[in-house]
Amino acid sequence: MRAAILFCLLLSAPAFADEGADRHQKKAMATAPVEQTAAGDVYGTPMPDPMPTAVSIDAVAGNVSEYAGKPGAFSGRVTEVCQNSGCWVVLTGENGRYARVNMHDHSFGVPRNTSGPVVVYGTLIEKKLSADEIGHLEKEGAKPAQETELQIDAVSVLIPKSA
Repeated sequence: MRAAILFCLLLSAPAFADEGADRHQKKAMATAPVEQTAAGDVYGTPMPDPMPTAVSIDAVAGNVSEYAGKPGAFSGRVTEVCQNSGCWVVLTGENGRYARVNMHDHSFGVPRNTSGPVVVYGTLIEKKLSADEIGHLEKEGAKPAQETELQIDAVSVLIPKSA
């Protein structure tokens, strides 16, 4: 009986070993805009109406406690994008401060060639990353991540039209 249980566990081990290892292949992500507005293409869900004034990442980084844990609009320049599926971007301010923007529940992505100014709507947190999370991000094209970083759980991303 023990041998049969052990045999079953050994056969099922590969299924559990991959659990959560590659979220990108488990869930199909929408990478098309949900709406095209006069301001640009919106990914995820439509932006709130009326849209709150976007706060720059530099301002947020200078006063995290004022913005953390509440939905808001944030602005900056996209300097990195997940090269697997566009499920995260790095939003950088003019002073080099940044926040990693994760697309809510991996439910959508942005084009992998996204760059330049964007506005995101979501909730800001400060997060300590594990060594596994840092390694995962680096596999997706991230520059070496800091152990603690600002993150935004984005429900909407507005990529403005080029001038």
